[in-house]
Amino acid sequence: RKVRRISLSQSAAQLLALDAAAIAVPIQRVLTVSVPPCARPSELAIADQHAFTADEDTPCISGFRPDADVLSSLQRPKKVGIVGTDGRVYHFLCKPKDDLRKDTRMMEFAAVLNRLFSRHAATRERSLRLRTFAVTPLNEDTGIVEWVPNTTGLRHVLASTYRALEYKTSNAYIKELYETHGGSRNSPTTMLKLYTERILPLFPPVLYVWFQTYFREPNSWFEARLRYIRSVAVWSMVGHIVGLGDRHGENILFDATSGDCVHVDFSCLFDKGETLETPERVPFRLTPNMVDACGVSGYEGVFRRVAELTMTVLRENREVLMNVLETFVHDPLLEWSKGRSTGSRKDEERVNEKSAAIMQMIDSRLRGVP
Repeated sequence: RKVRRISLSQSAAQLLALDAAAIAVPIQRVLTVSVPPCARPSELAIADQHAFTADEDTPCISGFRPDADVLSSLQRPKKVGIVGTDGRVYHFLCKPKDDLRKDTRMMEFAAVLNRLFSRHAATRERSLRLRTFAVTPLNEDTGIVEWVPNTTGLRHVLASTYRALEYKTSNAYIKELYETHGGSRNSPTTMLKLYTERILPLFPPVLYVWFQTYFREPNSWFEARLRYIRSVAVWSMVGHIVGLGDRHGENILFDATSGDCVHVDFSCLFDKGETLETPERVPFRLTPNMVDACGVSGYEGVFRRVAELTMTVLRENREVLMNVLETFVHDPLLEWSKGRSTGSRKDEERVNEKSAAIMQMIDSRLRGVP
């Protein structure tokens, strides 16, 4: 997206003057809770245990970069740089008008899944995991997110590749095609025909070019593509279980150093996408570009095998995951609990019914029941 740069000395002078030397930089390593290593810790071990271990290697805030980038998305989030006491610059995304507490819970859920993957022989052998990052809510509509380094959004990857290959496409032309054929008034069959016969030919698969550009050695290319397929498969299955929506091209990132797929922005959970003005019907995002980048076998090769292994781990640990998600679903911070509540029994029953329906949906998917 287009980025505008602002000076913090003009827009946030107090931030630059802040003396925050005793505050740790809120990165994932610092915010990760440590637990006693033994299965049955003694009272002495518990007394000596510190949930957040701070040592001389823990970076604290030394200052801030004088400039910040303003992204062109709807809420205009700012990308700021925090200078640590170790001399490194840590980038964060400051998001206004966005409740990040759901993102925090999703990262906690992902951490639980990563531990389960590490205990299963087949998933451990393939190094299956979900890439996580630090999310720090400051209040109910503001927070900061650790910037995932070396990543680029799917939309930017494809747009830049189409431009480099001189494909003449534009959103205005696609919108004109859509309106010419009746728009949303048309039947799904007609719109599918428009998509397959008129729009898809304008966008042939080019994601493979990104891998050829960033991973020029055969070994690195093969390893990056393998990690891409595996991470896409894991995120697809996990996203399907929790009803993760809003998977547009800027919420799916790719790591240019490893090929990993990284998902961000988890505000649309528990099939909330089905309630949008244009409902989302797909269980996860797997476009022709993403399938083509999987190689000659498409989704029938590594993708299918990793998807099966992921679902195996999820189903074998169904009770654990249901317990974790139950606290998530019944959280009073969620939007259906924060709505126009009067504290009456009727409102409480409505919230309980909604929570029960979501838990039933997740349980059915874990059991494989349609």
